[in-house]
Amino acid sequence: MERTAAAAAGSVAWQPWSAAAFARARAERAPVLLHIGAAWCQWSERMSRTTYRDPAVCRLVERAFVPVRVDADRRPDINERYNLGGWPTTVFLTPAGGLLGGETYVDAARMTALLERVAEAFARRRDEVDAPRTTPPAGRSSDPPASGRDLDGWLEQHLLERFDPQHGGFGTAPKHVHAGAVRFALRRSGAAGGRLREAASRTLDALGWGGLYDDVGGGVFRYCAASDWTAPHVEKLLAVNASVLDLLLEGSVVLGEPRYRERAAHLLRYVVGTLADRAAGGFFASQHADPGYYATPAAERDRLTGPPVDRSVYAAGTARMAGALLRAAEVFGDSSLLEFAATSLERVAGETYERGGGVAHAVGDGESARGLLADQVAVSDALLDLHEATERDVYLDLAQELMRFCLRALWDAGRGGFVDRVVAKDDVGLLREPLRPFAVNCTAVRVLARLDRLTGRDDFRERAAATLASLLPGARRRGVDAAPWALAAMELAD
Repeated sequence: MERTAAAAAGSVAWQPWSAAAFARARAERAPVLLHIGAAWCQWSERMSRTTYRDPAVCRLVERAFVPVRVDADRRPDINERYNLGGWPTTVFLTPAGGLLGGETYVDAARMTALLERVAEAFARRRDEVDAPRTTPPAGRSSDPPASGRDLDGWLEQHLLERFDPQHGGFGTAPKHVHAGAVRFALRRSGAAGGRLREAASRTLDALGWGGLYDDVGGGVFRYCAASDWTAPHVEKLLAVNASVLDLLLEGSVVLGEPRYRERAAHLLRYVVGTLADRAAGGFFASQHADPGYYATPAAERDRLTGPPVDRSVYAAGTARMAGALLRAAEVFGDSSLLEFAATSLERVAGETYERGGGVAHAVGDGESARGLLADQVAVSDALLDLHEATERDVYLDLAQELMRFCLRALWDAGRGGFVDRVVAKDDVGLLREPLRPFAVNCTAVRVLARLDRLTGRDDFRERAAATLASLLPGARRRGVDAAPWALAAMELAD
């Protein structure tokens, strides 16, 4: 649809993020309006239905902006760089991709005022703001030098200080699933005595039986706004459900509590029934938020159609859930779960792997982002789980190949560790500035340590140790989210 026709029809002629969109912005000397939404987000949907259907908004966008829409799940690399703290995010950019400003959700009246102000300011200062902007390099951490053992001891104490003994979880409102912290508490529950065991058990109870859990249909919501695990935000994301399923299964083994096993079975039924692509393998990305549906009494909910599911299949999300299914197959003695995990990982590899280029982010999307660190690491981790479950070398070989790609293309030779993506020639703005994701690098350490044990290749261990060391400065500033570092150190020490 042409721009003028789109505005006349009461809609915005969105373009995907591409070099062509920014080339057009340069040619027209116009700012870019970037909308970052998510398929599961009710506020993204509302803004699309209201703000971007408002005739005045559509005319202003058509007249003075190049509009670009990005799905946060489909392009996590763009979301990581431009998200302003929530979904939807509304960002104004220069034709070079530099930040002009922005907000999150914006109603039609405010958007009209914003568009007018940004267009006027850009026209007045076009030559100044149109130049590429470089984000200043991050300063060095101010944390005092510390050893891994120092961090390990500090983390134990910090988790106990942040643990909420009344409601479970760590910290106050809002309450999120801190999977690394719970897993660390589980693995130290015997050595550190009863307090970490209590923290792990009380938090698992909150995750499985508090407001985060859909007791009627199964599944886990994204997070809870209140400290007592009430007021949930009711979208269901694959990654969150994979984390909680895996934690419940580990809790059932480590703590010997049958209720965690039973709750895991309930959650598994939701995953298989709603998020699994049972025909082709893989797992769907999310189920949409619908507060009205979840507020309906249980006896009446069966009469309603459930919220829609985003049927996109992403490499990292499918890999994480496949790993949880492999643990479930072992706990429940169910070979069908192992078989589906294998089918899912084989689909990701078969449909997205490119020799020398790693796996792509989205299955069934020929233009999907390729070579993202999170995808390579998550798929490698799950492939090693599958190799250990089946003893098939093909899974080990592919895991090695994906991590070799990371070492060739994503290794940060200056600081150690990995950057999140390969910079392409036609990248613009902040995509030209690689990030070093903390949690994903910690998982990469664990994967490299496992590869070292399985292959005896010293270079895997050397890179794992270098990555771990590069992450230590500043780790304490992450609070409870420093736990993945400690888990990676445990793996490397084994």
